[in-house]
Amino acid sequence: MFIDNLSQLKALKLFGMAKALAEIRAETPRLALTPDGCLTRLIDAELADRQARSLRYQLSAAKFPIHRDMVAFKWQESPLPQAQIQLATATFMKDAHNLIFVGGTGTGKTH
Repeated sequence: MFIDNLSQLKALKLFGMAKALAEIRAETPRLALTPDGCLTRLIDAELADRQARSLRYQLSAAKFPIHRDMVAFKWQESPLPQAQIQLATATFMKDAHNLIFVGGTGTGKTH
């Protein structure tokens, strides 16, 4: 029955649910999940999986040369102090401000 459920979930392209079902089955002796609790976990796992796949697709479609994030940014090479650059905190989005990137070659605008 379990193998049949996994193959049916995969046939329906519910890969997040399939993975979560395997994890739930492994945890079942320790957990006392209600049917609603189990369904909630399966739906949450599917949503998370779809969001992750969408992000991976969007990043590959954008054809960025390499993945970059603020963790790897070299602040000591930037002429601006880290506190003045609002990208890391994303407060510019909450405040609905535009960003303008200005600088010479190699100053981290693409990063």
